[in-house]
Amino acid sequence: MFNCPYQHCNRTFSHRAALREHAKSHKGQAYWEILNDFNNNLDNSYNNNADEHEVNINMNDIEVFEMETLEHDDDTDDDRFNENTADANTVDAEENLNFEHIPNYTLFTPERTEQITLIDHHLRENVILPRNTTQGREFVNSIYVDYLLYHKIKVLEYDDEEYYLYHRPIFDAVKELLSNPDILKSCQWDFLPEYIINKDDQRERVYGEQWTGLWWKCAHNSIGDATTLDHLGKSSKHPVYLSLGNIPIWRRNKCDAKVLLGFLPKLNLLHNNKNNKKSFIPAKRMLYQHCFDIMTQPIYEKLENNGLNIVTDNQIIWSFPFLSEFIGDLPEDASLTLTYNSSRCKHPCHICTITIDELNNTTLSQNEIELRTPENMQFILNQNLSHEYSIHPIQNIFWKFRILNIYSVTVPDCMHHCNLGLFNYQVNFTQDYIRIYCGQEGIDEFNQRLATIPRFPELKSFRHGLGNIARFTASEFQNMMKQLVFVIDGLIIAKYKPSCLNLHQAKQKDKKLVNLFVLWNKMYIFSRKDSFTDFELNKFQEMIMNWAKEFIFLFMPIVNTEMKYPKLHNWYFHIVDAIREYGAINGFTTESYELLHKFCVKIPYRMTNRNNVTPQIINMVCRDSILNYLCKITTSSTRKRQTLTLRNIKGTPEAEKAFDVLINSLNEYFDLIENVTNEDIEETLIKWYTNVTIGQVDIIRAKSEYFGTPVFSDIAINMNKEEAEDYNTFNGMCFAKLLMLFGLKIPGHEEQYLGLVQWYDFKNNNPHKLFKYDCPLVKIIPMYTIVSIDSIVEPVHVIPRFGRSNEYFINVFIF
Repeated sequence: MFNCPYQHCNRTFSHRAALREHAKSHKGQAYWEILNDFNNNLDNSYNNNADEHEVNINMNDIEVFEMETLEHDDDTDDDRFNENTADANTVDAEENLNFEHIPNYTLFTPERTEQITLIDHHLRENVILPRNTTQGREFVNSIYVDYLLYHKIKVLEYDDEEYYLYHRPIFDAVKELLSNPDILKSCQWDFLPEYIINKDDQRERVYGEQWTGLWWKCAHNSIGDATTLDHLGKSSKHPVYLSLGNIPIWRRNKCDAKVLLGFLPKLNLLHNNKNNKKSFIPAKRMLYQHCFDIMTQPIYEKLENNGLNIVTDNQIIWSFPFLSEFIGDLPEDASLTLTYNSSRCKHPCHICTITIDELNNTTLSQNEIELRTPENMQFILNQNLSHEYSIHPIQNIFWKFRILNIYSVTVPDCMHHCNLGLFNYQVNFTQDYIRIYCGQEGIDEFNQRLATIPRFPELKSFRHGLGNIARFTASEFQNMMKQLVFVIDGLIIAKYKPSCLNLHQAKQKDKKLVNLFVLWNKMYIFSRKDSFTDFELNKFQEMIMNWAKEFIFLFMPIVNTEMKYPKLHNWYFHIVDAIREYGAINGFTTESYELLHKFCVKIPYRMTNRNNVTPQIINMVCRDSILNYLCKITTSSTRKRQTLTLRNIKGTPEAEKAFDVLINSLNEYFDLIENVTNEDIEETLIKWYTNVTIGQVDIIRAKSEYFGTPVFSDIAINMNKEEAEDYNTFNGMCFAKLLMLFGLKIPGHEEQYLGLVQWYDFKNNNPHKLFKYDCPLVKIIPMYTIVSIDSIVEPVHVIPRFGRSNEYFINVFIF
C-alpha cells in the first residue's frame, strides 16, 4: 500500500501510478514536498487507532448499502465481442410460459435456518498460542464472532434436487464492515451536497461521492441513508458482497471495505435437458430473484418501520437502510431487472425502452427516450404486454422498495462497459481495419511495434503482441490504452496495400484511426475524475459524443452488426445521468470484486475435497476473516523507506557517456556554488547510487543492469520560473534522460544529492507544432547538466516514434 505523503491527506493506494496521479491534485504544493516526520506520523497514527475502543454495533442498528451484481449466465454471452449473435427467437419462445405452473419447481420460504458453526461458542480462557497448523486451526475455531456465522436455508426443490442459500443476516455483514475503525471514521451519514464558485462567479453543483448525488437527496428527503450490495457472479459459485455507500469512493474501492454476504445456489446443468428445456431457464431466473428477496428482506422491514440505530462507543446514529446501486455487466443487469438478455430483442436496453432499430442512433434527444420505471413496467405486465417491451412476465421483487428504480440503479460498470466492452470492440475492429488495408503484414507490424514499446513502472509490456486477445483481462486492456496511440501512428502509411489505397488515402485513414484512440484516451481519463461539476459533465458528454460518432463512422462499413451494441447506447445516453444520481464513475467498478472472487472462491475451492464444497469454502472464508481481525489488533504498522542505494558501475553506452561528460558538467556546477576553492574541490567526496525515491511515490534509476537490462529513467524536471520564459516547457517542466545519480560532499557544505541528465528538446520550435496527439514531441540533444534531486518531479514514459529518427513522444496517457 502507498500512503499519500502530503499534509492533511489520509488517502492510501494499492498502485504507485494511482498515487502519482493523486499527488498532482494537491494544488499549491510542490510534487516533491514531503513531511519530514512522515514515518513517525504513520507510527503515531497506528498507535492512536490501537488505543481506541472496539466499535460495538447492535443487531438492531445499521446503515446504508449499494449493490453490485455480476452473474455470468451460461446460456447467454452478451458480454462477449459477438454479443449481437444471440438467438432472439429462443428468448421469445419462453415468454409464453406460465410461471405458476412450472413442472418440478418448488420455492421455499425460510422458516427454519440451519446455522453453519465453524467455531465453538466460547473463547478458551487458558489459551496457548499455536505452534503448528493443526493447533492454529483449533485456536481460530475457538474464537467466537457472532456476525461471522452463516446460515443454510433451503430455497428450492427442482427435479427432485434440493438447493440451499448460504448467507448471513445482512446487518451482521454490516457489523463486520463497521467494526473496522478506519472505515467507520470515514463514513458520511447525511446528505452533503458540494458546490464550487466557477470562473463566472456562479455557484455550481459538484457530483463526486454518492452522498452528493441527486438520488441521496431524494432518499434523504424520505428520511434515510443508502446501501450497496455487491453480487459478483461466476460460472461455478455466485458470491454476494456488501459495501456501504456512506464510505468514500477511494476507501470503498479497497477489498477490506467489502464483506462476503453469502453464496447463491446455481441450478444443476444436468437438468437442462429436452424434457426440462422450457422450465429450466425460468426456474433459474425465479431462484435468483427469490434468493435476493430473502437476503434483502431485513432492509425492507427496517425501511418500512422506524429505521434503526447504529450504536458505537460514543454515539448513536439513527438511520434508514436503502439499496442504492447495482453495479454489474449486462447479463447481471438483465437478471436483476428481468429484462431480456439479448442484444437482438425488441427493446435491448434494461434502462430505457429504446427499440433495436434505434440502438445505434446517436442523434436522439433525451426527450425521445422513455426510461423504464417500476410503475410503467408494472402496468405493462398487468396489460400482458411484457413480450412487446422485452421483460419477463414475473413480478420483480425489487418493485416493493421505495426510492428504488431497479432499472436506473443498475448503473454501467466501468470495467465491463469500457475496458472489457467498448475498448475491446475498438481493438478488435482496429485489427480488422488494418488487415483490410494493410494485410497480414500490417498486423505483424502492429504486434512488433507493441512488443518494442519501452518499459515503464507498472506498465504491462506485450512482448508477444496481442496474441489471444479473448483471454485479456480488464487491466491488460487498460495498459493497452496507454500504448496503442503510438503503435498505430503511421502504421497504415508504412504498410498500406497499393491495390487498396493511394498515399493520400492512406494518410487520411491513418489520421482518423489514431484520432479515434486519442479521443478514447481523453474520454476515458476524464471519466476517472473524482468529481464533476455540471460544466464538466456537459464537457464529458461532448467527449462521449465525439468519440462515439468517430467510432461508428470508422467501423460501420467493416462490421456486420450495424454497431447496435447496448453498451455503446448505455455509455452514450445513460452514464452522465448516472453520475448526477449516484456520484463519480470511480464508484461504478467491479475490479476489487474480481479480486475478492479469487480469495473468497477460487483459492478456497482448490483447498476443498471437491465434495459439498460450499460449507468448506465458507469455513475457510470465516477463518480468514478472523485472522485478518487478529492481525489488525496484534501487528504494528511498518513501512520500509527506500532512499539511495549504492551502485556498482558497469559499462553501458549511457554510463560511458556519463563519465565522458561528468568532469565538464561538474566544473560548470562548481562555478555556480559560492565560496568554493580549488582545495575544496580536490577534497570533495562522491558517492555513486543506483536509484532514488522521489517524493515517497516514484523510484528513478540509473543502473547498467536491472533484471538483465540497463535502466536509465526518463524524468520531468521542474524549471525555474524565470528561466522557463526563455524556452518552451510543458506545464513548467522540461524532460531529460537520467544518466547518473551521485552524492557530492564538499568541505564546509551539506551533502548534496544530484543527477547528471541529458536533455530532450521539442522537435519543432513552432509553438503550434510542439505537440502531436496532445503529447510533447521531442528530440534528444547533446546537452548535459547536473541537477538537484529535489527538482525532479516524476519519471515519464518516453516512446520512440516508429519510422522516424530522433523523434520521441512523452506519453501523457499514463494514468
